[in-house]
Amino acid sequence: MAHGWAMVRIGVVMAGAAALALTFSACKGGPTKRPMRTSAVDTGIGSLEATRRALEGTWTLASLEVVDAAGASRPVKAGGQLTYDAFGNMTIKGVIEEPALKGSLVLDYDGRIVIDTAKHQFVPAALTSDRPVDAGQIAPISPDKIRRYELSADTFVVTYLDASGKPTAIARWRR
Repeated sequence: MAHGWAMVRIGVVMAGAAALALTFSACKGGPTKRPMRTSAVDTGIGSLEATRRALEGTWTLASLEVVDAAGASRPVKAGGQLTYDAFGNMTIKGVIEEPALKGSLVLDYDGRIVIDTAKHQFVPAALTSDRPVDAGQIAPISPDKIRRYELSADTFVVTYLDASGKPTAIARWRR
């Protein structure tokens, strides 16, 4: 007889579990009232987020200097605008008027950049142009160059570096 009661108990427990499962599966989920835990985004001075926010906006080229192999710099007549948006995209539109080029050189680039805040430098991840330019013409500022930067509220100085880390050009941008 004890065996019969055990079967009845198992049946009652299984029926109760099935009813409970049906009850909870029929409940509609709703928004949680408490904030979910996530890791904090570093927005302090020198952080990637702070650098992106400081860089965001439109900058006007104030000066461009080309640096020769001996380290001497000379100014180059140039003008342009640089725009950086909240999504990491950079657009550069400008003109370099260099006598050695026998005319002016139009720069028209846009794409994403990767910022390294620890080294104060950035590299183009995918700068493209609708106007293909001979790389020899823009060697000091070509897209393959690593760019070291200094950034303040109204000044953005970019130093272009060759593979050995020597400067090839310096661009000064102002808001």
